Amino acid sequence: MTLIDKIRDFLTEPPLPPYLLQITANRITGLRVKAGASQDNRYFILPLETGLIEPSAERSNLLDAPRLKSVIEQGLRKIGGLRSDLSLLLPEACFRLFIFTAENLPSSTQEKLALIKWRIKKLYPLIPDDFRFDFQIWRLNSSLKVLVAGARGSIIEEYEKLLALAGCRVRVIGLPTIYLLPLVEEPDYLLANVERDYLALLVSVNHVPLFYRMKSFRREKGADLKQPCLAEIENTLHFIEDKEKKQIRKIYLRWAVEDEAARVLIENLEQAALEVSPLKTEKFAGFRDEDRILLAPLLGQIANKEK
Repeated sequence: MTLIDKIRDFLTEPPLPPYLLQITANRITGLRVKAGASQDNRYFILPLETGLIEPSAERSNLLDAPRLKSVIEQGLRKIGGLRSDLSLLLPEACFRLFIFTAENLPSSTQEKLALIKWRIKKLYPLIPDDFRFDFQIWRLNSSLKVLVAGARGSIIEEYEKLLALAGCRVRVIGLPTIYLLPLVEEPDYLLANVERDYLALLVSVNHVPLFYRMKSFRREKGADLKQPCLAEIENTLHFIEDKEKKQIRKIYLRWAVEDEAARVLIENLEQAALEVSPLKTEKFAGFRDEDRILLAPLLGQIANKEK
């Protein structure tokens, strides 16, 4: 299966593999889709020490592949996922994601791909030769919104080869924020996905993705993330109001960082007359609240199949 097939899969709802895996800069999480009799061995959350991976859309990510493989095997062994098919969510920084408006698109697939690639090059002039992408289209009012997600083949392949050494086949590849969308119910909102090394923001209007932005952070432990997150959220809301003439008051926040800054961030947002809610993960019984937050991108894949 090629990279474009896998990206197409996560945009167009393929059959869900039996095991789900997410790799971040400082954590690996895994989940078995079928619950079984107990949650005890259904999922794992393992920290990653600094220096194993360096997420990037441009260059090799794996700094210590043998050690990373050992941690992955440790986790998959717990949930029975060694030598299996799985879905793999990679760090957000591995991907490029674009959302743009089009009045219309050609009916021919070849012409449509050519036009979209031309639009990507305008947004991403130094596009690598091995960049592979796929897209999804929504109609919003009288125009089309096109979401394009892609990554370098060489970067995806190094993760695939690593998983192959553990006997696993990667059937689906995706980026985490996309899979948080099934955990949101309202049509109009801003989704803020905060990890230690990045903030991803996605604005939806009438259930259609309208705007996406990812900002990387320096990874020092204890770094203050609430102020840059607050500034980015407010700037994004102002941008949407000015450009799209749409006022967004609902914020869905996933704070996957181990500190208390989320409470202060929520207070600041609420003082600005914004309504802040967690993602809708309550229906997943048997998980601790703090674990559901970390597992949310994986739980979102299951929720997506249940819709």
